This record gives sequence, C-alpha cells and structure tokens, in this order.
Amino acid sequence: MIYDKFFGFRGEPFGVTPDTRFLYMSKRHEDALAHLNFGISENKGFVMLTGEVGAGKTTLIRYFLDNLGPDTHTSLIINPMVDPLELLKLINHDFGVACASDTQKDHLDALNNFLLESFSKNEKAVLVIDEAQGLSLECLEFIRLLSNLETNTKKLLQVVLVGQPELKKIVATEPLRQLDQRIAVRYHLEPLDLNDSIIYVSHRLKIAGGGMVTFPVNGIKLIYRHSHGIPRLINMACDRALLLSYSDGKIKIDTAIVKKAIKELSTSRCKGETNFLKYAVSGIAILILVVAAYRNISHEEHYLNKISGMLQGVRTEGEFFINDGTYMVSKEELSEAACILNLMNIWGEKDMRSDMDISKEPGKRGYSVYKFGNDLDRAIRLNIPCILSIKQNKTSRYVVLRWVVGGDVMLIDPRDGKNILPVKTFRDTISEISVFYKNRYNNNDRISLLQQELKKRGLYNSPVTGELGSKTKKALMKFQEIKGLEPTGTLDEETTIILSGNESVPRLVPE
Repeated sequence: MIYDKFFGFRGEPFGVTPDTRFLYMSKRHEDALAHLNFGISENKGFVMLTGEVGAGKTTLIRYFLDNLGPDTHTSLIINPMVDPLELLKLINHDFGVACASDTQKDHLDALNNFLLESFSKNEKAVLVIDEAQGLSLECLEFIRLLSNLETNTKKLLQVVLVGQPELKKIVATEPLRQLDQRIAVRYHLEPLDLNDSIIYVSHRLKIAGGGMVTFPVNGIKLIYRHSHGIPRLINMACDRALLLSYSDGKIKIDTAIVKKAIKELSTSRCKGETNFLKYAVSGIAILILVVAAYRNISHEEHYLNKISGMLQGVRTEGEFFINDGTYMVSKEELSEAACILNLMNIWGEKDMRSDMDISKEPGKRGYSVYKFGNDLDRAIRLNIPCILSIKQNKTSRYVVLRWVVGGDVMLIDPRDGKNILPVKTFRDTISEISVFYKNRYNNNDRISLLQQELKKRGLYNSPVTGELGSKTKKALMKFQEIKGLEPTGTLDEETTIILSGNESVPRLVPE
C-alpha cells in the first residue's frame, strides 16, 4: 500500500484480500471454525457456512483449509458461475486428478477412483465452494449427487458450501429439498460486536507491524456505527483513515480523520451525489480535452489524463482544479502558483482565490519567504514543508515537499498529484528551495523574546535585558549547535525559522 513505509507497516493492515495472517479469531469465528472441523472430522457430508458480505467467511475458510493437515486433499472453488461439467473439471484439477477424455462420465469416474484410493490410505477429500449462492440449481443438484460417492460406511467427499444469507433460502426451495436435508452442519457468521471491533483493529495493526499507529476508541466507535461490525467495511474505513492521515503527513490517527474517512466512504455510496458528480466531472473533463485539442498542447496529454482520472469530487477555481484541498493545473506556467497555494493550504490558510496575486499572497498573510540553494539537508533541518524548484530539461518544475521519512519523500506535484519517491532519485536535480514561515522575531522586542525562549530551553539563566550580550550569544550558539546550524551567535534567518516554530507549525519530518 502507498502508505506502508510512512507508518512502518510490513504488510497492508486493512487490505480486502483474504490474508489469513490477519485473521482475528473472535468468539463467532471460533464457533464457525469449530462447526467446520466437526463436520469434516465426523464425515457429515455437507456443511454450510453463511454470513453477510464482508463478514470474513473467505478468510476463515482459507485458514480452515490451511490447517487441515497433510492427510486431507482439498479443492477450493471460487468461481461458481460454471456448468456441472466445468465444475467437475475444476474439482479434479484441484485434486490433481487427470482425465484423458472430456465427458462428464469419465471425469466423474476419475474422481471416484481418486476418492476410493484416498480412502484406502485413510486420507480425506474436502470440497469447498465459495460464493455458493451463485451456483445454478443444476450445479447444486449435481453437487448433491457427488455426495453419493461413498462406501458402505463413509462419505468419500466432504462438501462445504459457503455463501451469503440468501444461500439458506436457495437450498430451502422445493427443487433442492434433498440437498437441504443432507446439510448436517450449519453456521451463520454474525458481524463483530463493538468490543471485538476494537480488538480487531488493534490486532491487524499489530500483525502489520505498525507499532506507532493506533486508532482512538471513539474513532473505532464511529467506524463500528458505520460498518455494523462487518470486517470488510471496518477495513475500508481504517484504510481510508490511514490514507488521509498519510496525505496530511500525520502519524497519529485522530477522531477527526476517522470522521472524514467515513464521510468520504458514505458519500461515495450515495447514488444521487455520484450521478451528479459523474455528469459534472464529465463536463469538466470534456472541457479540458477540448481546450487541449484547440491549443494543440500534445505534450500535456499525460497531465490532462492524470487530472481527468482524479476529477471525482473536484471543484474548479479559475484555471485551478481543486481536489480535497490540493491545487492542480494543466498549464506548466501555473505550477509555481499552484505550489504556493498548496503550501499555504498545508499551513491552514483559507479563502484563497484564483483572482489573487498569488506570488504576493504569502506576504499579505504574514509569511516570510526564505529561499536558498539546493541543499535538501538544510530543508530537513528546518523541518517544515517547502517548495522545490527542480531542473527539467531547459525548464523548472515546481513541487511541494510535504514530508520526509527515512530515504523516502512525498511530493505534491500540481500536474501529477501526490507521489512517493526515494530522495536519491531527484536530490541532484533541485535548483532552489523556498520555505514559508511566521517570523516571531521581526519587532523591537526580538532579543527579549529570544532570551525568554532560550530560558525555556534551559540554555540561558541570566535576566531578560533585550540586549544581545555575550551570555545571550553563548546560549544562542549552544542552541544552534544542538539544531545542527552554524554557531554564529547571531539571530540569522535559519535560526529564526527554527525558533519561530510551535505546535501549530506543519512539520516535514513526522514527529
């Protein structure tokens, strides 16, 4: 997953694939597994496991199969949309049964011979059909007939039908009453309760290795209310929350992030809003392409396609496309302006409009702008997001450096979206770095303020005089050494930037 390195995960914690490593064995899952094992160990013939969509049936079934032991042959059918002959071929393929002919009788004879041979070796054969509610009545009746493969004392083939709740109604219909009568073991897997949901989220984070990541209990309560305890919906909400937190460069997941994640997921399922966005986005996409064709800007095709793919939920502001607070453009000459808007957005600035003189807007909002060369290590020491000017052929490309973790960074490119790259891939192409900051030391009381700050840090123990004497300089030099700056003993710009930082300042390296 895109955020794995950022959070330190070894694997994707909230994926929707049935990864048995992440299986949380709730009491409900333990009961379901016990029913499965009982049905197979006691040769009951047919076992049925049902549950809501996303309840975790497939993951549980894979865990069940993985732990049956070497004396059990298994066949797992995950595509039930087949006819009886195709189903038989799939079963034989999984069991490793070869058949030279292509008739149903020959394949059935080959399967019977395999089952008899397995029985003679005290081995078992288990057939599991997932999404069984999708089987045709003809296939379900054929599966019933497979249960006739037996000796005088035992069934040769154990069958596990796994499906959604409607499977219970299907097998209860008149045409399948014989099959219904043969299902000896049944279990319906209920969703998780709130307590299990809390443990479930923690369990998956632990397995993924993200020891620094936790979800607030109130946040999980919101997720539970949204998901009704269905694991797949819990996964989707947690995954979206991690993605949003990663996009903001925050390691800590808070309740506000969870609320936003749930809102986005809920909105995406709203048919009315989806249709509205579909038509609105289509119009914008057509407009972009028409303009591109009119101006014959063929080299921008990649960027237009990229933006068109991101247009769900987009709004326009002049020539900017704004997607969840990120300003995107199709014109290369607007890239720097978009980066300024994106950087101010990171600082929490509001009411930004396309009709502003964007280059002057930071100063109007009280920001000082510090520009220096291509030393990325200096930017990391200052520890606030910045704009990078990157050499690209004969032109410059502008991106926002949002965060740095280890050897990787996230760049916000107004023409290409958010990307994670190794630092080494672009470090040598940087030509200039620009930093915005709120200067707290730009008035007549700057030295008094400096002395007070150094006192807080335990570096200055003398009275606050407002004069830059030897003791103040010595304390300042010590501070500069600690921060990896040149110990000049003067209140230079880089020292001012670090001293001006507080809890509300966005950080480049997550704390």
